[in-house]
Amino acid sequence: MTDITERKQAEEQVKTSLKEKEVLLSEIHHRVKNNMQVIISLLKLQSDKIKDKQYIDIFQDSQDRIKTMSLIHEQLYQTKDLEKMN
Repeated sequence: MTDITERKQAEEQVKTSLKEKEVLLSEIHHRVKNNMQVIISLLKLQSDKIKDKQYIDIFQDSQDRIKTMSLIHEQLYQTKDLEKMN
């Protein structure tokens, strides 16, 4: 007979640690997503006050770039295997 108590405790500790990391990753994802949306909204509010077409285009370009970053962030978060991500 072999005592596997330590092994079982180590396995439980690893499982708990993994669950904590998953929760943290989910929270970080949520915050990053929200922050990007806030930035987009702020740029939109600011661009609404601008009359010069050149500056409106600059703000729109910035919004588009952040939207692209947000889409990439979402794809990274949803990808199960990062090595196979397109």
